[in-house]
Amino acid sequence: MRKLTVLALIMMFLALPVKSTFAADAAIPLTFSGYVVTQGTANFGDNGGDNANNYYTFSDDESTFTPSAQLGVANEFFVIDALFGSMASDLGTDDNEFFLHQAYGVLPVGPFTVMVGHMDTMLGNEVINPGDNPNITRSFLFGYSINFQNTGIRAMMEPGILFDEVYLGLSNGSDVIYDEGTDQQKIIEAAAGMTIGEGSLFLAMNYGNDGTDANTIQQTYTAVMGYPLGGVDLTLNGVYGKETQSGTAIDGEWFGYAAYLTKSLSDTMSVTVRYEYFQDEGDTKLDFDTADSTFVNLTDDGTLESFTITPEMAIGGGVLRAEYRMDFANFKAFQAGEGTTPQNKEQQTASLQYIVAF
Repeated sequence: MRKLTVLALIMMFLALPVKSTFAADAAIPLTFSGYVVTQGTANFGDNGGDNANNYYTFSDDESTFTPSAQLGVANEFFVIDALFGSMASDLGTDDNEFFLHQAYGVLPVGPFTVMVGHMDTMLGNEVINPGDNPNITRSFLFGYSINFQNTGIRAMMEPGILFDEVYLGLSNGSDVIYDEGTDQQKIIEAAAGMTIGEGSLFLAMNYGNDGTDANTIQQTYTAVMGYPLGGVDLTLNGVYGKETQSGTAIDGEWFGYAAYLTKSLSDTMSVTVRYEYFQDEGDTKLDFDTADSTFVNLTDDGTLESFTITPEMAIGGGVLRAEYRMDFANFKAFQAGEGTTPQNKEQQTASLQYIVAF
Protein backbone atom coordinates (compact mmCIF):
# COMPACT_ATOMS: atom_id res chain seq x y z
CA MET A 1 0.00 0.00 0.00
CA ARG A 2 2.86 2.38 0.80
CA LYS A 3 4.33 1.91 -2.69
CA LEU A 4 0.96 2.62 -4.29
CA THR A 5 0.51 5.75 -2.21
CA VAL A 6 3.94 7.07 -3.21
CA LEU A 7 3.18 6.28 -6.85
CA ALA A 8 -0.12 8.16 -6.64
CA LEU A 9 1.59 11.26 -5.18
CA ILE A 10 4.25 11.17 -7.89
CA MET A 11 1.59 10.94 -10.60
CA MET A 12 -0.33 13.87 -9.09
CA PHE A 13 2.86 15.94 -9.00
CA LEU A 14 3.78 15.11 -12.58
CA ALA A 15 0.25 15.99 -13.72
CA LEU A 16 0.43 19.58 -12.48
CA PRO A 17 0.30 22.15 -15.29
CA VAL A 18 3.77 22.41 -16.85
CA LYS A 19 5.19 23.79 -20.04
CA SER A 20 5.88 21.21 -22.72
CA THR A 21 9.11 21.04 -24.70
CA PHE A 22 7.07 20.14 -27.78
CA ALA A 23 4.28 22.73 -27.53
CA ALA A 24 4.81 26.06 -25.86
CA ASP A 25 2.39 26.93 -23.07
CA ALA A 26 0.74 23.49 -23.32
CA ALA A 27 -0.71 22.16 -20.07
CA ILE A 28 -2.43 19.02 -18.85
CA PRO A 29 -5.82 20.02 -17.39
CA LEU A 30 -6.94 18.27 -14.22
CA THR A 31 -10.43 17.42 -13.05
CA PHE A 32 -11.06 17.14 -9.31
CA SER A 33 -14.06 15.36 -7.82
CA GLY A 34 -15.13 13.85 -4.54
CA TYR A 35 -17.68 13.61 -1.79
CA VAL A 36 -18.14 13.75 1.96
CA VAL A 37 -20.73 11.41 3.46
CA THR A 38 -21.97 10.71 6.97
CA GLN A 39 -24.40 7.87 7.58
CA GLY A 40 -25.73 5.60 10.27
CA THR A 41 -27.85 2.47 10.37
CA ALA A 42 -29.91 1.40 13.39
CA ASN A 43 -31.13 -2.17 13.91
CA PHE A 44 -34.62 -2.66 15.34
CA GLY A 45 -33.59 -5.93 16.97
CA ASP A 46 -31.72 -6.44 20.23
CA ASN A 47 -28.18 -6.63 18.91
CA GLY A 48 -26.44 -6.37 22.25
CA GLY A 49 -24.25 -9.35 21.51
CA ASP A 50 -22.36 -7.99 18.49
CA ASN A 51 -23.70 -4.47 17.75
CA ALA A 52 -23.72 -5.31 14.05
CA ASN A 53 -26.10 -5.29 11.12
CA ASN A 54 -25.38 -8.80 9.92
CA TYR A 55 -24.45 -9.33 6.26
CA TYR A 56 -24.29 -5.59 5.55
CA THR A 57 -21.42 -4.00 3.62
CA PHE A 58 -20.15 -0.54 4.67
CA SER A 59 -23.17 -0.18 7.01
CA ASP A 60 -22.46 -2.95 9.50
CA ASP A 61 -21.89 -0.74 12.58
CA GLU A 62 -25.25 -0.65 14.34
CA SER A 63 -26.48 2.70 15.77
CA THR A 64 -23.25 4.52 14.86
CA PHE A 65 -22.76 7.51 12.54
CA THR A 66 -19.67 6.95 10.40
CA PRO A 67 -17.98 9.59 8.22
CA SER A 68 -16.25 8.86 4.91
CA ALA A 69 -14.78 10.96 2.12
CA GLN A 70 -13.36 10.52 -1.36
CA LEU A 71 -11.01 12.72 -3.34
CA GLY A 72 -10.32 12.09 -7.00
CA VAL A 73 -8.06 13.70 -9.57
CA ALA A 74 -7.99 12.74 -13.23
CA ASN A 75 -7.21 13.83 -16.74
CA GLU A 76 -7.10 12.03 -20.07
CA PHE A 77 -3.98 10.11 -19.03
CA PHE A 78 -4.72 8.87 -15.48
CA VAL A 79 -7.31 8.46 -12.70
CA ILE A 80 -6.63 8.52 -8.95
CA ASP A 81 -9.29 8.06 -6.26
CA ALA A 82 -8.44 8.06 -2.55
CA LEU A 83 -10.88 7.07 0.21
CA PHE A 84 -10.78 8.32 3.78
CA GLY A 85 -12.65 7.31 6.94
CA SER A 86 -14.82 4.32 7.70
CA MET A 87 -15.26 3.11 4.12
CA ALA A 88 -11.49 3.11 3.61
CA SER A 89 -11.13 1.06 6.78
CA ASP A 90 -13.72 -1.45 5.54
CA LEU A 91 -12.02 -1.91 2.17
CA GLY A 92 -8.42 -2.03 3.43
CA THR A 93 -6.73 -4.97 5.08
CA ASP A 94 -5.16 -3.17 8.05
CA ASP A 95 -8.03 -0.93 9.31
CA ASN A 96 -6.25 2.24 8.18
CA GLU A 97 -8.62 5.12 7.43
CA PHE A 98 -6.97 5.65 4.04
CA PHE A 99 -7.37 3.45 0.98
CA LEU A 100 -6.28 3.97 -2.60
CA HIS A 101 -9.59 3.20 -4.25
CA GLN A 102 -8.37 3.55 -7.84
CA ALA A 103 -5.03 4.40 -9.44
CA TYR A 104 -4.52 3.68 -13.11
CA GLY A 105 -2.98 5.18 -16.20
CA VAL A 106 -4.79 5.60 -19.52
CA LEU A 107 -2.98 4.91 -22.79
CA PRO A 108 -4.49 5.23 -26.30
CA VAL A 109 -3.33 2.39 -28.56
CA GLY A 110 -4.90 2.56 -31.99
CA PRO A 111 -8.66 1.89 -31.63
CA PHE A 112 -8.18 0.83 -27.98
CA THR A 113 -8.11 2.76 -24.74
CA VAL A 114 -5.81 0.81 -22.40
CA MET A 115 -6.03 1.20 -18.60
CA VAL A 116 -3.22 -0.11 -16.40
CA GLY A 117 -3.39 -0.16 -12.59
CA HIS A 118 -5.98 -0.58 -9.82
CA MET A 119 -9.60 -0.26 -11.00
CA ASP A 120 -13.18 -0.89 -9.90
CA THR A 121 -14.76 -4.15 -10.97
CA MET A 122 -17.13 -4.12 -13.94
CA LEU A 123 -19.47 -6.63 -12.29
CA GLY A 124 -22.92 -5.76 -11.00
CA ASN A 125 -25.05 -2.65 -10.66
CA GLU A 126 -23.93 -1.06 -7.37
CA VAL A 127 -20.55 0.59 -6.80
CA ILE A 128 -18.29 1.70 -3.95
CA ASN A 129 -19.08 5.41 -4.35
CA PRO A 130 -22.25 5.92 -2.21
CA GLY A 131 -23.54 8.80 -4.32
CA ASP A 132 -23.76 6.58 -7.41
CA ASN A 133 -26.08 4.09 -5.70
CA PRO A 134 -29.86 4.61 -5.39
CA ASN A 135 -30.00 3.23 -1.83
CA ILE A 136 -28.02 3.84 1.37
CA THR A 137 -27.23 0.24 2.30
CA ARG A 138 -25.61 -2.02 -0.28
CA SER A 139 -27.39 -5.10 -1.57
CA PHE A 140 -26.41 -8.65 -0.68
CA LEU A 141 -25.48 -9.09 -4.34
CA PHE A 142 -22.92 -6.30 -4.03
CA GLY A 143 -21.41 -7.58 -0.80
CA TYR A 144 -21.38 -11.34 -1.40
CA SER A 145 -21.69 -12.26 -5.08
CA ILE A 146 -18.94 -10.21 -6.78
CA ASN A 147 -15.46 -8.85 -6.16
CA PHE A 148 -14.91 -5.10 -5.65
CA GLN A 149 -11.74 -4.32 -7.60
CA ASN A 150 -9.21 -5.60 -10.11
CA THR A 151 -5.51 -4.76 -10.44
CA GLY A 152 -4.01 -5.33 -13.86
CA ILE A 153 -4.60 -4.22 -17.45
CA ARG A 154 -7.91 -3.50 -19.19
CA ALA A 155 -8.52 -2.51 -22.82
CA MET A 156 -11.67 -0.85 -24.18
CA MET A 157 -12.81 -0.24 -27.72
CA GLU A 158 -15.97 1.11 -29.34
CA PRO A 159 -16.80 -1.25 -32.22
CA GLY A 160 -19.83 0.70 -33.44
CA ILE A 161 -21.58 -2.57 -34.36
CA LEU A 162 -24.05 -4.16 -31.92
CA PHE A 163 -22.06 -3.12 -28.84
CA ASP A 164 -21.28 0.48 -27.89
CA GLU A 165 -18.21 -0.59 -25.91
CA VAL A 166 -16.26 -3.79 -25.33
CA TYR A 167 -13.73 -4.49 -22.55
CA LEU A 168 -11.11 -7.19 -22.09
CA GLY A 169 -8.67 -7.40 -19.18
CA LEU A 170 -6.20 -9.48 -17.19
CA SER A 171 -5.73 -8.93 -13.45
CA ASN A 172 -4.55 -10.38 -10.15
CA GLY A 173 -6.95 -12.43 -8.02
CA SER A 174 -10.25 -11.01 -6.73
CA ASP A 175 -9.58 -7.83 -4.73
CA VAL A 176 -5.84 -8.65 -4.74
CA ILE A 177 -3.73 -5.51 -5.15
CA TYR A 178 -0.32 -7.15 -5.32
CA ASP A 179 0.79 -10.20 -7.26
CA GLU A 180 2.00 -12.59 -4.55
CA GLY A 181 4.45 -14.40 -6.82
CA THR A 182 4.95 -16.09 -10.17
CA ASP A 183 2.74 -19.02 -9.16
CA GLN A 184 -0.33 -16.84 -8.61
CA GLN A 185 -3.00 -17.37 -11.21
CA LYS A 186 -4.71 -14.48 -12.99
CA ILE A 187 -8.29 -13.43 -13.63
CA ILE A 188 -9.64 -12.82 -17.12
CA GLU A 189 -12.32 -10.13 -17.21
CA ALA A 190 -14.58 -9.12 -20.08
CA ALA A 191 -17.57 -6.82 -20.50
CA ALA A 192 -19.75 -5.27 -23.18
CA GLY A 193 -22.38 -2.53 -23.20
CA MET A 194 -25.11 -1.83 -25.71
CA THR A 195 -28.10 0.48 -26.18
CA ILE A 196 -31.57 -1.04 -26.38
CA GLY A 197 -34.05 1.61 -27.50
CA GLU A 198 -34.21 4.09 -24.64
CA GLY A 199 -32.51 1.65 -22.30
CA SER A 200 -29.14 -0.05 -21.90
CA LEU A 201 -27.63 -3.48 -21.20
CA PHE A 202 -24.22 -4.16 -19.68
CA LEU A 203 -22.76 -7.69 -19.48
CA ALA A 204 -19.62 -8.54 -17.51
CA MET A 205 -17.68 -11.59 -16.36
CA ASN A 206 -14.63 -12.66 -14.34
CA TYR A 207 -12.92 -16.04 -14.67
CA GLY A 208 -9.87 -17.36 -12.85
CA ASN A 209 -8.16 -17.93 -9.53
CA ASP A 210 -9.64 -16.14 -6.52
CA GLY A 211 -6.20 -15.06 -5.27
CA THR A 212 -6.31 -17.06 -2.03
CA ASP A 213 -6.03 -20.69 -3.12
CA ALA A 214 -4.21 -21.97 -6.19
CA ASN A 215 -6.70 -24.87 -6.39
CA THR A 216 -9.76 -22.63 -6.48
CA ILE A 217 -11.28 -21.32 -9.71
CA GLN A 218 -14.14 -18.82 -9.67
CA GLN A 219 -16.33 -17.59 -12.50
CA THR A 220 -18.87 -14.79 -12.12
CA TYR A 221 -21.30 -13.39 -14.68
CA THR A 222 -23.53 -10.33 -14.27
CA ALA A 223 -26.09 -8.52 -16.38
CA VAL A 224 -27.46 -5.02 -15.69
CA MET A 225 -30.34 -3.60 -17.71
CA GLY A 226 -31.83 -0.14 -17.30
CA TYR A 227 -35.02 1.13 -18.92
CA PRO A 228 -37.41 4.06 -18.36
CA LEU A 229 -41.04 3.07 -17.84
CA GLY A 230 -43.37 6.07 -18.04
CA GLY A 231 -41.83 8.23 -15.34
CA VAL A 232 -40.26 5.33 -13.42
CA ASP A 233 -36.69 4.17 -14.01
CA LEU A 234 -36.31 0.39 -13.86
CA THR A 235 -32.97 -1.35 -13.29
CA LEU A 236 -32.55 -5.12 -13.25
CA ASN A 237 -29.39 -6.81 -11.98
CA GLY A 238 -28.70 -10.53 -12.30
CA VAL A 239 -25.67 -12.54 -11.16
CA TYR A 240 -24.47 -16.12 -11.49
CA GLY A 241 -21.25 -17.50 -10.02
CA LYS A 242 -19.48 -20.79 -9.56
CA GLU A 243 -16.45 -21.95 -7.60
CA THR A 244 -14.56 -25.17 -8.17
CA GLN A 245 -12.04 -26.49 -5.64
CA SER A 246 -9.88 -29.41 -6.68
CA GLY A 247 -9.68 -32.13 -4.03
CA THR A 248 -12.97 -31.19 -2.32
CA ALA A 249 -16.40 -32.78 -2.54
CA ILE A 250 -18.34 -29.49 -2.56
CA ASP A 251 -18.39 -27.02 -5.44
CA GLY A 252 -19.92 -23.63 -4.73
CA GLU A 253 -22.62 -22.08 -6.88
CA TRP A 254 -24.51 -18.85 -6.28
CA PHE A 255 -27.04 -16.73 -8.12
CA GLY A 256 -29.35 -13.82 -7.48
CA TYR A 257 -31.29 -10.92 -8.89
CA ALA A 258 -32.34 -7.45 -7.86
CA ALA A 259 -34.89 -4.96 -9.16
CA TYR A 260 -34.71 -1.20 -8.58
CA LEU A 261 -37.57 1.24 -9.25
CA THR A 262 -36.79 4.96 -8.99
CA LYS A 263 -39.55 7.57 -9.17
CA SER A 264 -38.88 11.32 -9.34
CA LEU A 265 -41.37 13.16 -7.16
CA SER A 266 -40.13 16.67 -7.98
CA ASP A 267 -36.97 18.46 -9.09
CA THR A 268 -35.46 17.85 -5.64
CA MET A 269 -37.13 14.66 -4.40
CA SER A 270 -37.21 11.01 -5.48
CA VAL A 271 -37.74 7.55 -4.01
CA THR A 272 -36.17 4.18 -4.87
CA VAL A 273 -37.55 0.75 -4.03
CA ARG A 274 -35.24 -2.29 -4.21
CA TYR A 275 -36.04 -5.99 -3.96
CA GLU A 276 -33.35 -8.67 -4.12
CA TYR A 277 -32.92 -12.42 -3.77
CA PHE A 278 -29.62 -14.25 -3.32
CA GLN A 279 -29.01 -18.01 -3.05
CA ASP A 280 -25.72 -19.63 -2.08
CA GLU A 281 -25.42 -23.33 -2.93
CA GLY A 282 -22.46 -24.96 -1.22
CA ASP A 283 -22.14 -22.15 1.35
CA THR A 284 -19.26 -20.53 -0.54
CA LYS A 285 -20.24 -16.92 0.09
CA LEU A 286 -22.49 -16.68 3.16
CA ASP A 287 -20.91 -19.14 5.63
CA PHE A 288 -24.28 -20.07 7.09
CA ASP A 289 -22.71 -23.14 8.70
CA THR A 290 -20.89 -20.86 11.14
CA ALA A 291 -24.06 -18.85 11.88
CA ASP A 292 -26.57 -21.68 12.35
CA SER A 293 -25.49 -25.06 13.73
CA THR A 294 -28.41 -26.79 11.96
CA PHE A 295 -27.07 -25.81 8.52
CA VAL A 296 -25.55 -28.76 6.59
CA ASN A 297 -23.24 -27.91 3.69
CA LEU A 298 -23.89 -31.08 1.72
CA THR A 299 -27.69 -30.68 1.65
CA ASP A 300 -28.65 -27.09 2.53
CA ASP A 301 -28.60 -23.87 0.52
CA GLY A 302 -28.52 -20.44 2.14
CA THR A 303 -30.84 -17.70 0.88
CA LEU A 304 -31.15 -14.02 1.68
CA GLU A 305 -33.91 -11.63 0.60
CA SER A 306 -34.41 -7.94 1.24
CA PHE A 307 -36.89 -5.15 0.57
CA THR A 308 -35.60 -1.58 0.77
CA ILE A 309 -37.27 1.81 0.30
CA THR A 310 -35.10 4.94 0.12
CA PRO A 311 -36.54 8.45 -0.28
CA GLU A 312 -34.07 11.27 -0.91
CA MET A 313 -34.14 15.06 -1.07
CA ALA A 314 -31.64 17.63 -2.32
CA ILE A 315 -31.03 20.12 0.50
CA GLY A 316 -28.27 22.47 1.61
CA GLY A 317 -25.97 21.73 -1.32
CA GLY A 318 -26.14 17.96 -0.74
CA VAL A 319 -28.50 14.99 -0.73
CA LEU A 320 -30.32 13.77 2.39
CA ARG A 321 -31.55 10.18 2.36
CA ALA A 322 -33.60 8.05 4.73
CA GLU A 323 -34.14 4.31 4.42
CA TYR A 324 -36.16 1.43 5.78
CA ARG A 325 -35.05 -2.14 5.05
CA MET A 326 -36.34 -5.64 5.84
CA ASP A 327 -34.08 -8.71 5.47
CA PHE A 328 -35.07 -12.38 5.48
CA ALA A 329 -33.00 -15.59 5.64
CA ASN A 330 -33.98 -19.25 5.47
CA PHE A 331 -31.69 -20.00 8.46
CA LYS A 332 -30.83 -18.08 11.62
CA ALA A 333 -28.41 -15.54 10.21
CA PHE A 334 -29.26 -12.35 12.12
CA GLN A 335 -28.43 -11.36 15.69
CA ALA A 336 -31.13 -11.12 18.35
CA GLY A 337 -30.54 -11.02 22.08
CA GLU A 338 -27.34 -10.84 24.09
CA GLY A 339 -25.71 -14.02 22.77
CA THR A 340 -23.08 -14.11 20.04
CA THR A 341 -24.89 -16.80 18.01
CA PRO A 342 -27.49 -15.45 15.53
CA GLN A 343 -30.99 -16.19 16.75
CA ASN A 344 -33.25 -14.66 14.12
CA LYS A 345 -34.24 -15.25 10.49
CA GLU A 346 -35.35 -11.62 10.04
CA GLN A 347 -33.73 -8.22 10.42
CA GLN A 348 -35.15 -4.69 10.15
CA THR A 349 -33.02 -1.56 9.92
CA ALA A 350 -33.39 2.17 9.38
CA SER A 351 -30.66 4.38 7.91
CA LEU A 352 -29.90 8.07 7.48
CA GLN A 353 -27.30 9.55 5.16
CA TYR A 354 -26.12 12.97 4.00
CA ILE A 355 -23.84 13.33 0.96
CA VAL A 356 -22.14 16.47 -0.35
CA ALA A 357 -20.43 15.89 -3.68
CA PHE A 358 -18.28 18.10 -5.90
